Amino acid sequence: MLSYPVQHAAPSLRGKPPNEMPHGLLVPPPEVKQALEDDRGKHRPEVFADYLPGALSRWTVDWYFDGLGHEVIYRETPEGPEVLAVGYEEVAAFKERVPFDERRDFKTYQGY
Repeated sequence: MLSYPVQHAAPSLRGKPPNEMPHGLLVPPPEVKQALEDDRGKHRPEVFADYLPGALSRWTVDWYFDGLGHEVIYRETPEGPEVLAVGYEEVAAFKERVPFDERRDFKTYQGY
């Protein structure tokens, strides 16, 4: 969760069905990039370098989905998260079609 006061995208998505939520590669918004830059000074450079890729994806997913009540499956990439499934039906279908061993590289976000 971002500890930085920003305007999230989530309120504009409230009430939309999961299939109308953002999917695919989500470009981190300027607010997330700025929050990460503000966070940089709290970490040693070598620690921040390891922390940055995961934080970029987690904070971006949070920016889009916080409080919407949908589970999200995503993959971390250097450019930001790639959203693969949103909501109960898509997540269940994803878990059925992707073998358990292959799902280890994916992350789950609970937007509650």
